Amino acid sequence: MKPVLYPLLCHPAVCAVEDSYVIAVPVRAKTLVSVEINGETYYDAANGVRISDTRVHLIRVPQAALNAARAYRVVCRRAYLRLPFGCLHGKDVAAQYRFFPLEKTEDIRICHISDCHGIRRAAASSGRYFGDRLDLLILNGDIQDFSARVSQTLLPYKIASDIVGGEKPVLLSRGNHDLRGAAAEKLAALYPTANGSAYFYARVGCMWFVVLDCGEDKVDGHCEYGGTAAFHPFRMAQTAYLEALADGGSYREKDVLYRFVVSHVPFNVRNREVMRGEAPFDIEDDLYARWCRALNEKIRPQLLFSGHFHEIYILPRGTVRTPDGQLVGTLRGADKTMFPDDARCTRGLACDTLVGGMPKGKRDYISANVCVCRGGCTVDFADREGNVLKTETSSFPEA
Repeated sequence: MKPVLYPLLCHPAVCAVEDSYVIAVPVRAKTLVSVEINGETYYDAANGVRISDTRVHLIRVPQAALNAARAYRVVCRRAYLRLPFGCLHGKDVAAQYRFFPLEKTEDIRICHISDCHGIRRAAASSGRYFGDRLDLLILNGDIQDFSARVSQTLLPYKIASDIVGGEKPVLLSRGNHDLRGAAAEKLAALYPTANGSAYFYARVGCMWFVVLDCGEDKVDGHCEYGGTAAFHPFRMAQTAYLEALADGGSYREKDVLYRFVVSHVPFNVRNREVMRGEAPFDIEDDLYARWCRALNEKIRPQLLFSGHFHEIYILPRGTVRTPDGQLVGTLRGADKTMFPDDARCTRGLACDTLVGGMPKGKRDYISANVCVCRGGCTVDFADREGNVLKTETSSFPEA
C-alpha cells in the first residue's frame, strides 16, 4: 500500500451514502481539499465557501462518475491564515487513487467490523482476511471506545485506510459507544450522513442497504448519560423515515439483487432477555417492533449486519415469543452463553442476523468475513493472523 501524503492523516474513505459516494478525507492541519474525477472538480464547501477548519473533509460525488472513472485525485492546499481579503496558503499537493467499484453479482466479499473499541492494528489485520479480493468494508460502530476527543472519532478512517487504502467502497455507521464524550456532538460533521442524518439507504453495486442507528442502549434519562441524550425523538424520526423508505421502493430497482440492513445494535433482539436480565437495556419495544414490521412486510431484507454483543454467530430468523411468553421457533447454533435456554427471544425479523465481531483482550480481534451468493452467504470469523475460529452459513429468505 502506498504511503500517505501529508497533510492527509490517512488514505481517504469512499463511503456509500444513498446513490452517491462521500469521499471522507481526514487531514492533520487546516487544509482546502477538492476531489477531481475525470476532469470534474468537487469541493468541500458550505454555500460556496470552501471549508478549511475541519479534521475531515466530506466531499459528495456521483457514484456513476467514480465507478466509470475508476480513479480519483485528492488535491490539498494548506490554509495557514484566512484573512478578510485573502488567504495565506501553501502549494497544491495531489494524491492519486485507483477505485474498484463493485461489479460482481456473485462471490461478493464483505468484511464486517464492529466493537473493536480502539484496537486498530488487530482489527486492521483481521480485516485484511480477503486481501485484494475484498469488495466492501463495513465499519459498524464502536470502532473507538468513546469520543472524548476528535482524534478518537477518526479511528474508523484509519482502519479503513489500513484495509482498503482508499480503493474500495466503505459503509460506515455509528455505535452506542461512539456517542459518549465531548466530541460525540461533532460526529454529524465528521462522518458521512444523508443531509445530516446518521440513518440512510445506500447502493453498492447490486446491493441495497439501509443503515439504521439505534443511538444509545438505555433510556435517555439514565444516569450514565448525565442529561446529554435525546435519542427517543431521533428514533421516532428514524421510524418515519424507514416506513416512508419502505413505501418508496428504491430497493425494488431491477438491478438490486441483495437487500441488507446495517445496525450496530441488533434491534430485533429483546435485550432484557439477552443482556443477562439487565432491565435498563430493554428499550423501545414497540418502536423496534415497527422497524421489524416495515422491513418484513415491504423491504424483505436478506440479512441484518450487527454487533454490540461482542460475540460471533448468526442468529436464525423466525424466533419469536408470543404475548403469553411462549417461545416459538429455535435458535440453531446460537451461542448458549448469550442465549440461555429460557431466553431466546426476538421480535421476529424475517431474515437472519449476523452478530460480529469480537475483541479478544487488547491484542487480538475477530472480524466477520462474508461471502455473498444468490442463495445465501458464508461467514468466516477470523482473528488477526487470519485463523478462522468458526464458519457459519445463512440461507437468504425468498423475495
